[in-house]
Amino acid sequence: MKKTLSVNIKGLNFTVEEDAYELLQDYLDRLEATLGSQSGSKDILEDVELRIAELCNELLSETKTVIETADIEKILANLGNPEDYVDLEDEEESENTSYQKGKINKDRKLFRDEEDGRIGGVCSGISNYFNIDVAIIRIIFVVMFFSGFGFLLYLVLWMVVPKAKNSIDKLRMKGQPITVENVRSEVENAAEKIKDGSKRVIHSLGSKESYRRRASKGGRILSSIIGVILICFGFVHLISFLILIIGGLEFVPVQSEEGFLSITQFGDLVLADPSDIFWVWVGGLMVFLSVILFLFLLGSLLLFKIKSLVGRFSLLFLFIIGIIGFGICMNQGFRFGKDMAINGGFKTEIGSVQTQELVIIPQLETLENYEDYEITDDGNFGFITLEGDQIKAYGIEIEYEVSSDSLFHIRQKFSSQGASRTMAIDKSTHINHGAELIGDSLLIATNFSYPKEDKWRAQRVTLIIEIPVGGRVKLNDQIIHLGEEDPKEQNDDHQYYNEEGYIRGNGKYNHHSHWHYNY
Repeated sequence: MKKTLSVNIKGLNFTVEEDAYELLQDYLDRLEATLGSQSGSKDILEDVELRIAELCNELLSETKTVIETADIEKILANLGNPEDYVDLEDEEESENTSYQKGKINKDRKLFRDEEDGRIGGVCSGISNYFNIDVAIIRIIFVVMFFSGFGFLLYLVLWMVVPKAKNSIDKLRMKGQPITVENVRSEVENAAEKIKDGSKRVIHSLGSKESYRRRASKGGRILSSIIGVILICFGFVHLISFLILIIGGLEFVPVQSEEGFLSITQFGDLVLADPSDIFWVWVGGLMVFLSVILFLFLLGSLLLFKIKSLVGRFSLLFLFIIGIIGFGICMNQGFRFGKDMAINGGFKTEIGSVQTQELVIIPQLETLENYEDYEITDDGNFGFITLEGDQIKAYGIEIEYEVSSDSLFHIRQKFSSQGASRTMAIDKSTHINHGAELIGDSLLIATNFSYPKEDKWRAQRVTLIIEIPVGGRVKLNDQIIHLGEEDPKEQNDDHQYYNEEGYIRGNGKYNHHSHWHYNY
């Protein structure tokens, strides 16, 4: 059974064994005698008492309510012997003291260093925390400032990060062990900074420890750079998310009476059911938000070297949310792919004509002529346009074959895609395309349309023109005729020769001649 005392240390009450109290009081008396009338001795004593109070408080728990003698012995051993820090010109520190100076404080925290700071001490605090030149940190913030979010980040850190109030906070900020010697050094350095504006504290370490710290310093710099990059990516994704998704920016290149389409409007053109649009939104939001928060959180953890179990679980949670959202989007993608699985269509006869040259005349849309000028181009760029309840597509394919007689034979082939051949054929019957044979001229529209309710299912219109021997086709300034090769004649290599072309929405024509493999 031991006698205990109630002791107040820097405003905190502790129950301490009597032997422990005497040991602690003796230590403080010896420290006060050692410091004597040195500059800053009062501040050193206060900071050492504050550190003792913190260490004692960390030892207490629900099952431990008394500070024992062994606890005080351990605390004082960490703080160091006061007599070892007397300023003697030729006295060398003991091996144990040198070891303590080289130790790294595991209780490292981020503070703002207002003494060395230019504005709020944020850059200086980060510089001390990572043990790198403050100029590097300031350059990083200047670069981020011009990218649009450096100022906001600085304000947030200014408000969130506490300032270093005493020498113990500064030692924690720099990762140095909190010993009497280091507390004294920090106080003396603070006094010197007030006098001569010095902003640098130099520590001598053994070569082995120096190499280890250099490697650690390099790792911290690398993690800081990666953290800044991740945060930058996070802001880019956030801005894209706000503009494209939340803002509903109309950027999808589909022409309509109101301009381009938003993502939701475009989804209504390609997805079969309104519920598909809803689930794409849900999955997309989960992916976007999880990616943005993941980048911000991981970047912050790396930049400020925060080791938090909650942070790690949060990263795992965001990763899982992103995977679930991606899975929802993939499921809707598979549903859309199912509607595009099978191709189907039908052919109709336009007519036949006996002539040596068939002239194809592309028919552009009728455009309004103005008094002072005439529109010569319909302005379409080859995708689709919305007009009321109709979807208008541009571009007509042409396939050339050898006629079985002396006549030109012209047919139309309409095709679409669907979940089944029946559905694909049904959609192809809804395609409208203008083509008319007048004498030896074939007038064809450069666009075709189909109902909006059919959705976009790769609808196509193809003209099949059979050319008799010796005949030719004229389209704009090009002459197309079949050589000695039969376009559909297969050879021993499982190949057949083919002549084909494509009329764009503006009436321009591209022709191709090549062999096809057919197995």
